[in-house]
Amino acid sequence: MNIFIIGPGGVGKSTCGPIVASVLGYRFIDLDQEFHARIGHIGNYIKDSGYRSYCFENSKVFYDIVQQGLSNAVFTLSSGFLVYEHLEHLTTKHKQSLKELGTSVVLLPSRCIDMSTDIVVKRQLKRGFGLQEDKERETFMRRFFLYQLCGDIHIFSHDQPKKIAKHITHELLKNTKK
Repeated sequence: MNIFIIGPGGVGKSTCGPIVASVLGYRFIDLDQEFHARIGHIGNYIKDSGYRSYCFENSKVFYDIVQQGLSNAVFTLSSGFLVYEHLEHLTTKHKQSLKELGTSVVLLPSRCIDMSTDIVVKRQLKRGFGLQEDKERETFMRRFFLYQLCGDIHIFSHDQPKKIAKHITHELLKNTKK
């Protein structure tokens, strides 16, 4: 079984993913890291080629990986992977692929949009990518409800990564017993 951890940037996907993979004895694949290794720095790529081009290239990287026939892997997917604006045909394809390939877990800090926004924007600004607070707030708030419509399992927590990973693992194991 493949696991796909999805959600906006700054929710802890890349921090919790390796822990979940380790607990399950699965391989860990971070789509952002794969993009960086195969294509280059995401920010530079977007600056040079545009966000739309990035979305398509990121999709190609994802399908290159999954076409290898991997099983028992935990993937962390890019923040916009399921909610690219004005690219519904691409996000629809991604959503269908996730259903066919495994179980998807949406990770958000809280059910409360205001609390989630504050937590995520604070984390994103600390990353040092030169992000603008107003733009990050707007993007997160726009995507918050879209992500709640995605996924097989929903985890709402801003606890320590090990505790979140334990919660994810518990829900995955509970879900597979159904």
